[in-house]
Amino acid sequence: MSNLYYNLEGKGLPLLLIHGFTGSNKSFDILSKYLQQYFKIIRIDLVGHGESMSYKESEYSFENSINSIKEIIEKLNLQMVNVLGYSLGGRTAMHLASVFQNKINKLILCSSTYGLDNQEEKKKRIYSDQKLINLLEEKGIVDFVNYWESIPLWESEKKLPLEKRMKNRRIRLENNPIGLALNLKHQGQGKQKNLLNELKKINNSTLILYGENDEKYKNLSKKLTKSIRNSKSVMVPESGHNIILENPIFVSREVKDFILGVTNEY
Repeated sequence: MSNLYYNLEGKGLPLLLIHGFTGSNKSFDILSKYLQQYFKIIRIDLVGHGESMSYKESEYSFENSINSIKEIIEKLNLQMVNVLGYSLGGRTAMHLASVFQNKINKLILCSSTYGLDNQEEKKKRIYSDQKLINLLEEKGIVDFVNYWESIPLWESEKKLPLEKRMKNRRIRLENNPIGLALNLKHQGQGKQKNLLNELKKINNSTLILYGENDEKYKNLSKKLTKSIRNSKSVMVPESGHNIILENPIFVSREVKDFILGVTNEY
C-alpha cells in the first residue's frame, strides 16, 4: 500500500500532479479545475505534506517517494501516466522518470532543477537548509511561513490579489512543521544527487516551464532542455517561480495542448 495521500478528479488520459515544498495537492486547485475537463487528475501529497504526514524518517528518501508514487499508479491499474511536477515535485518527477521511465507517457517540469553542480554548492545548501529545519523545529509553522514568504524567490507573489495569497498561505500553514523539517533534511537540494547525466537517458516527450521573472530557473530550464533530448521549454509570462499559482490558466493550456498533441507556434 502506498503511504501517500491522493485524490482523483475527471476522466480521460491520466495526469499526475506533484506539488512543491510547503504545498499540497490543494496547490493545484485551479489547474485541476481546468484540466479535469480533459484528463483523469491524480493529485498527491508528498511525504511530510498535507495528508501524507509521517514521523518515520525512513519514509522521506526520494527512493521511497518514487516507489510510493509507482504504487499509486499500479493501484489505479494505469499502464502509463502523464506527470507534472512543480519545483520539489519536478525533482521528484525527474527521479521517477529516471527509474520508472516506462510508467510515464509525457513529462512536464515546472520551475525545476536537476540538482546542484558540485560538493561546495551542496554543502552550502545543506547548511542553509539546516537553518530552516531549526526554525521549523524550534519556532513552529507560523514563524517558519512568515520567514519563508519573505525570501526573494516569492517576491512576485506579492503582486497577486490578497485572496489568492491568503489561500496559498493557508496551504503552507496546514503543513506539519516536523514533516517539512524531515522533508528538507532528506529531500533538500543539498541531499539530492545531480540528475544531469540521468536525464540524458530520458526519452519521454518533455515540456519544461519556467516563469518570465525567475532568472535562476530560466537558466536551469535551458540546461534541462539541452539534457533531455525530446524536450522543449516555454516561458510562462507575468510569473516568478510559482507559475502554478501566478499564471495557472496559461500553464493549464500549455499542459493540455502538450499532452493532447496540439502544436503551438512560438
